[in-house]
Amino acid sequence: IIAYCIGRIIYNLTFHPLAKYPGPKLAAVTDLWWAYMRIWSAPSFPKLQYPAPSPYIYLSQEKNLELFVQVGYDALDTGDGGISGETNPIRHREIAKKLAPAFSTRNLRAKEPSIHRHIDLFIEKTKDAPAGQVELRRWSDWLALDLSADMTYGHELNQMRDSRDSLLLSSTLKLNLFLLMSQISRKFRILTPLMYLTIPPSVWFIMPSLLNLNSSEVKTRIERRGQMEHLDYFEHLIPAEKPVPTDKKQLYHLQNIAGQLLLASWQPLANQFYSFIFFILKEPSTHERLVNEIRRAFINYESINLEAVGKLKFLEACAQESLRLHQDTVDGLPRVSPGAIVDGTYIPKGVICQISYFSASRSPRFFKDPLAFRPQRWLSPEHPDFDEKYRNDNLKASKPFSQGPRGCPGGAIALAVIKLFMAKVLWQFDIEAMPGQESLSFEKHFKFMVFWERPSFWVRFKSVERAGG
Repeated sequence: IIAYCIGRIIYNLTFHPLAKYPGPKLAAVTDLWWAYMRIWSAPSFPKLQYPAPSPYIYLSQEKNLELFVQVGYDALDTGDGGISGETNPIRHREIAKKLAPAFSTRNLRAKEPSIHRHIDLFIEKTKDAPAGQVELRRWSDWLALDLSADMTYGHELNQMRDSRDSLLLSSTLKLNLFLLMSQISRKFRILTPLMYLTIPPSVWFIMPSLLNLNSSEVKTRIERRGQMEHLDYFEHLIPAEKPVPTDKKQLYHLQNIAGQLLLASWQPLANQFYSFIFFILKEPSTHERLVNEIRRAFINYESINLEAVGKLKFLEACAQESLRLHQDTVDGLPRVSPGAIVDGTYIPKGVICQISYFSASRSPRFFKDPLAFRPQRWLSPEHPDFDEKYRNDNLKASKPFSQGPRGCPGGAIALAVIKLFMAKVLWQFDIEAMPGQESLSFEKHFKFMVFWERPSFWVRFKSVERAGG
C-alpha cells in the first residue's frame, strides 16, 4: 500500500497528463487540499485562479467551453437534477426551453407591479424603523426571499410585512455548513454519516415541516393554475391547457425545479441589496454621483419604473461593479471535458474543469484596482465620469450569472430588480452607515460556504425633505 501511494504521488507530480499545469503540488496528490480550501480559505483567496495538476482544471477562457458537459454539483444529491443540476444536455435544454418565456422582457413587465409592491413595502417599513436604523443583512434577506417566493410560485411569505424570519429562511441559513459538508462527503464517502452532525438540533425538530414546505407549495400552485394574480416562473411549466401533473416522479421533478428557482433568485438579490449599499457607503464620491443621477432623473417617486431606471448609465455601472465584486458563488461550476482544445491546450477526456468567475472578476490580469469599487470602468468613454485608467479592463471577465446554455436565465431580471431597488431607496432616503461599521471589510468579514454569510450591517435611512412635501 505504501509503495502504491508513493508511486501514485510520483506519477501525479511528474507523468500525469495534467502535471504541466501550475498550482499547489499538494492538490495534485490529494483532494484534501480541495476540502481544506473549501472550508478554511477566505473568499478573496485566489485559489481558483491558477489551474492545479489534478483531475480539476480551473479555466479562465471562453472558447470551446460549450463542448463541456456539466457535472452534478448540487449540495444535495436528490436523484433528480431539476434544472441547475441536470447533467444530460438534451434534458437540460428541454427544461430550459420551457422556462425561457418566464424570464422574457414581456414577463418581466407583467411582474413589475408585484416587484414594486415588495420594494415599496421595504421603503414604508424603513420609514417606520426606530430612528431610521435598519440591520441590512436581515432586511435584505426578508425582501429578497419574499420576492423570490412570490415570483417563483406566487407564495406570500410576508417576512417584510411581519418583520420576522420565515421558517424557510431561518432554517436554510442554519444549514450552510451541512450543505458544504454534503459536497465534501461526495469525495470522502467516509464522512457521509458525520455530515448530519452539522445540522443544528433546532433544525432537526422542524425538518419534516421544512421538507414538506416546498412540495406543498408546488401542489398548491398546480391547483391555482389559471387563477394567478401575476405571472410567475412556474406559469410555463404547468400551463392551464395541459393535463394536471399527478405522477410522483413528475411532481418530484417540479419540486426540485421550484426549490432551485427559489434559492437561485433569493441569494443573488439578498447579496446585492446588501452589498450595493455596503460598497457605495465606503465610496462617498461614488455615492454622491449616484444619488445626483437618480434624483435628477425622477420628479417624483411614482415615476420610478423599470424602463426609466434602465436608462441611468451610472446606476447601471454601479450595479455591474457590485456584481463583479460580490458574485453569488465562489467555486466554479464543474464541467467534464469530452477531449477538446481550449485556448490552444488539449484537455484530456474525463477531466473536470471549472471557471471561477469570482477569481477572474477580481484578478489584476483583467481589472485595474481589482478589489476597489470603481463603477467608472463600466462607463463608455463618452460618459463624463469615465476614467481613462480603466480603459483596458477586460469587462467580459466578469460573468456574475455564468455564461452559455448553463448561464442563469434570470440574470437580466435580477439586474433590473437591483437597479429598481437602489433607485427607489436613494430617491427616498439619505443613507449612512451607523457608527462602528467603518471597520467592516468584504475581504475579512464575508464568508462563503454554499451561501454567503454577511456580517451584521446597521444603516440609517433618513427620508429626504422636499419642497411641497
